[in-house]
Amino acid sequence: MTPMFAIGTSAQVHDRKCVMEWEEPHDSTFYCLQTDGNHLLATGSSYYGLVRLWDRRQRACLHAFSLTSTPLSSPVYCLRFTTRHLYAALSYNLHVLDFQNP
Repeated sequence: MTPMFAIGTSAQVHDRKCVMEWEEPHDSTFYCLQTDGNHLLATGSSYYGLVRLWDRRQRACLHAFSLTSTPLSSPVYCLRFTTRHLYAALSYNLHVLDFQNP
């Protein structure tokens, strides 16, 4: 089964109606999720040390960040982001991506 997540309002969740689903293209489990409270979502996967950014208004992933060079690396256990930075915790290290300075 392909891992997915769905979002709905509290009234919709109470009525058990899914309003949108996104699929993880590599069939890895989502370990963490964070939203900016508006349209942007970030997910951390169980394999590849991969963080994906999603726009709730679109079905496809906006961008994927590979945080390690090994194909079967640590899961992304926790992540947080702002308009300037993305912080991701893996098994043995913490990654910081700077969106202001390429």
